[in-house]
Amino acid sequence: MTTSVSEVETSTPAPEVKLTTTALAGYAALALAMMMGFIFGGEAASFAQIGLTFIPFLAVAVLAYLGIRYTAARILAILWLLSLLVIYLVVVVGFSMTAVANVDSLLSGGAVDPAMAGILGGTGGLAFLSILVASLGFVPAVRRGISRLLPLDPNSFVHTIALVTVTALTLMSVAPLIVLAQPPLLTDAMLDMMQESEMTGNSGLLAQIYTLVWTVPVALFAVGFGLRRSLGETFARLGFVAPSLRQIGIGIGAALLMVVAMNLLDIVLTWLWQTMGWPQTDAEAFGELLAFALNPLGAVVIGVTAGLGEELGVRGVLQPRLGILLSNLFFTSLHAFQYNWDALLVVFLLGTVFGVLRKYTNTSTAAIAHGLYNFLVIMMPLYGISLFGN
Repeated sequence: MTTSVSEVETSTPAPEVKLTTTALAGYAALALAMMMGFIFGGEAASFAQIGLTFIPFLAVAVLAYLGIRYTAARILAILWLLSLLVIYLVVVVGFSMTAVANVDSLLSGGAVDPAMAGILGGTGGLAFLSILVASLGFVPAVRRGISRLLPLDPNSFVHTIALVTVTALTLMSVAPLIVLAQPPLLTDAMLDMMQESEMTGNSGLLAQIYTLVWTVPVALFAVGFGLRRSLGETFARLGFVAPSLRQIGIGIGAALLMVVAMNLLDIVLTWLWQTMGWPQTDAEAFGELLAFALNPLGAVVIGVTAGLGEELGVRGVLQPRLGILLSNLFFTSLHAFQYNWDALLVVFLLGTVFGVLRKYTNTSTAAIAHGLYNFLVIMMPLYGISLFGN
């Protein structure tokens, strides 16, 4: 049996932070890839655009590490993070507005409908409050209290930045769902816009692949590769290691058990939500949103990209610093753009299982379970396989 990778960082003194040639070359390669993408255009530009969602937050992580040694980097990390959070505030407000109206008509200076103003104020207000709440993580006493619940070093500047970032993004991501009472991506306006865009068919699958391609190097650098860890130490920190045969079996078994358990849970949740009169996730609209992946090739792509990419980012990068609960809340919140509360509960439970697998085995095992689960839940309906008659 292979020794599992612990999710709690060791108590030994942290290695010295040093900006090495390896790190500089890596950052330059990522920047060059993005620049060349925009220069060449087409699919290369699509690849570069996805990189824009990763690189700014990688910069926060790098500045946080350098902030251990340099005061100027510490100040820049905080200012850059707050700037990114303000940008994300604009993004979530934009999601809410686009979900119910033509944003171009609003920007043209026309009269603003009162309901639209309420959505703008509600989403923006919740997002701004999220930033304020998350910023409490900069207060030492608050971090000390949180460290009693999470594997967080309250004296670590890197951990502080991670705490504030993830808390803010988690709270802000659910703001549109709270205000609209429905996932913004499942509204008619957003679905129509998606159909008119290039994010359908093969383009949708390519976007998933591009996301994974960016996730892997960004995850490596986000945990200090080239700054304070060697490549081997980086993989160990991420839990991204070769699983043993036993761990492969655990991952496969966990996926199969989760398929059965979630099918049973779906029956219970459907009954409960209908009994209580709560809004459910629109299965037809979600099927339209995910239509590009509802085929065998799509099942494979989603299984590999979501299984590996999400586990590497959430369970690999975040969980060792923020624990199962907070990292899983972040994971769940990112699905709030496409799921209502019933499906988000399912996502949270699945994420908890993946988190436990990460803790007691490694990220690779969690990725196997996650990827196979995604593959099966797409393939089963395609071939008419239904458990418990649902």
